[in-house]
Amino acid sequence: MQVANPLRSTLAILALLVALACGTANASAATGGTVAPSGGTTTSTSSTTGSGGIGPKSPGVASGSVTGGISPTAVRTPSAPVKPKKPKKKKRKRRRRHPAAHAPAPAPAPAPAPSGSNADIPSHYLSLYKAAGAKYGVDWRVLAAIGKNESDHGRSTAPGVTSGRNFADCCSGPMQLCTVKACSNVWQYYAVDGDGDGVASVYDPDDAIYAAAALVRDLKAIVGSDPSLLLAAYNAGPGNVKKYDGVPPFAETKAYVSAGLAYIASLR
Repeated sequence: MQVANPLRSTLAILALLVALACGTANASAATGGTVAPSGGTTTSTSSTTGSGGIGPKSPGVASGSVTGGISPTAVRTPSAPVKPKKPKKKKRKRRRRHPAAHAPAPAPAPAPAPSGSNADIPSHYLSLYKAAGAKYGVDWRVLAAIGKNESDHGRSTAPGVTSGRNFADCCSGPMQLCTVKACSNVWQYYAVDGDGDGVASVYDPDDAIYAAAALVRDLKAIVGSDPSLLLAAYNAGPGNVKKYDGVPPFAETKAYVSAGLAYIASLR
C-alpha cells in the first residue's frame, strides 16, 4: 500500500476549500445578501442594523424582517421588465405680473351684532326678563345683565348652569342662585314656579329669572336702585355694599359691575 504524498494531500484540501468558498459566494449573490439563520427574510450585508432602513411596520417590509433591512417583495424581480425613463420636460418660467395700481379693494365683511344688543338675548329669555322685571318692579335690563354675567343667558357650558353646582360649589342655574347653607339658601327662600308647571327648578329659566327678580327687588330696598349697586349686591352681597358704602373693592365684583353696566348701556 503506497503512502500518499503529503504535499499532494495538502493541495487537494486547499482546492476543495476554494471550491466551497466560491459556491457560498454565489448563493449569497443570488439572494442579494446573507441568508437569515431562521429561514426568514434576507438583509443586505452592507446595511447598518437599526438605522437607514425601513421600519418593521413600513410598507413592503415582511413581518419577520430585521430593522434596517428590506423585504424581497419590495424590490423588482430579475425577470420584470425595466420601464424606460421618460425625458424630463423643461418647465417654463412664468413671468410675475404686478397687480394693477388701482385694483379695487375687497368689500368689507359685515360687522357682527354687538354682544350687548337685544339680539344677543334669546327671545324666550328676553320675554322673561321683561315680564319678571315688570312683576317685581325692577329694571329688566339689570336682570339681563345678571343673566349675561352669570351664564350668557343659559348658553354657558360651565358646571352648575344646567346641572350640579358651580366651581365654588354653591350656586346653580342660569341666574346662579345660591342653593346651599353657606350662602343662606337663597334659592330655597326665593324659589318661584315661573312657568306654572307645578315644579320650581333652579335650572328652569322661567323659575330662575322670576326668583332672581324677586331677589333684586329686595336688594333694591337695601342698597337703592343704582344699577352698579344692585349688580355689586347680587355678586358680593348687600352687606359688603353697605360696609364699603358702594361697590366693594373686590377684583371679581368690580369686573362684574363693569361688564354689567356696559351691557345695560347697549340694551334698548
